[in-house]
Amino acid sequence: MHVVLFSLEPWDGVWRRNQHLVANLVEQGLVEHVSFVEPPLLRRRIDTWSPMPGVSVVAPWMAVPKRLGGLRTGARDVLRRVSDVDVFWVNDPAFGVHALGRGTGVVYDVTDDWRGFTFPARILRRITRAEDALAAGASTVVCSEVLAERWAQRYGVRAAVVCNGVDATSWAEATPGELPGPGPHVGYVGTLHQDRLDVDLVRDVAARPEVGTVHLVGPDALDEATRARLADEPKIRFHGPVASADVPGAVLAMDVLVSPHRLSDFTLSLDAIKAREYVVSGRPVVATPTSGFQRMPADEVTVASGIGFVDAVASLCAATPGAEPRVRVREEWTWASRAREFERELVAARAGRSRSPGPPVTR
Repeated sequence: MHVVLFSLEPWDGVWRRNQHLVANLVEQGLVEHVSFVEPPLLRRRIDTWSPMPGVSVVAPWMAVPKRLGGLRTGARDVLRRVSDVDVFWVNDPAFGVHALGRGTGVVYDVTDDWRGFTFPARILRRITRAEDALAAGASTVVCSEVLAERWAQRYGVRAAVVCNGVDATSWAEATPGELPGPGPHVGYVGTLHQDRLDVDLVRDVAARPEVGTVHLVGPDALDEATRARLADEPKIRFHGPVASADVPGAVLAMDVLVSPHRLSDFTLSLDAIKAREYVVSGRPVVATPTSGFQRMPADEVTVASGIGFVDAVASLCAATPGAEPRVRVREEWTWASRAREFERELVAARAGRSRSPGPPVTR
């Protein structure tokens, strides 16, 4: 198969679901080639390069802004440049929706419910229009368990469930990294954004005397006011993005792992990669009841909110600093296994088999 993927993120060193699935699909010989189409930029020259055998990255451009039809013209330009496409894989709904109506199977891979994100109204309208069209026209919809429930209610679509996974090779080779600051070390690994992080909760954790240092590891997408509030707490350290292969070492370096996410309609839609990575590490985990952690086994994740969250972290810091990690990689959680699940949906879309009809749409 030649698969063309319209991605929400560029191909970079901070691998997300897209890159993990692409790499494993190609490495296992499940697809022959993936054209990985990055988000388009205004007036950038179109460029193509290959990060690994079987993958070509297409960096497209828009001749005009999105509000003037830039996504449509950019998609048309990309589609003129790719040939012999077996399946379109859409992760960016507003860009990838333009692959519909070409007689080729389309898989819509829904990673988040972006309608709950704090986008401007014009962007929310664009996403809603695109998802309405994809719900009606895509051959297959793939998403997490939480999103599958939402799509059944919203559109009457019975989506295939393919959850996120873990990189078995990186975890098998991982050793704990070195961390600055005094222990015990409490760590959060993931993109920093005010729509996700409960800043008050992070500050309350850092204020506890049982906690040595709080480490925030990942790309920084915070607004200035939120970043300043976190930086004002001397026990909080920012580490910036970490390459995918180095994530296990960063996770294993922590004494306690946390996911202090806000409880919102958006975060409840998330199937966070960190949920499984934290559990695989064998380290103690404390999370708010969201982002997939609420579905993890109770003996592997402490789920709590507010002062209960802070107390749980403090208690674990007092009890477990310096403990040796016990890495436990489960085959069904690996990206290799997830790629085999995803390949079945690509094959079904290529063959023109539509998804099963779902229950009636409830308005």
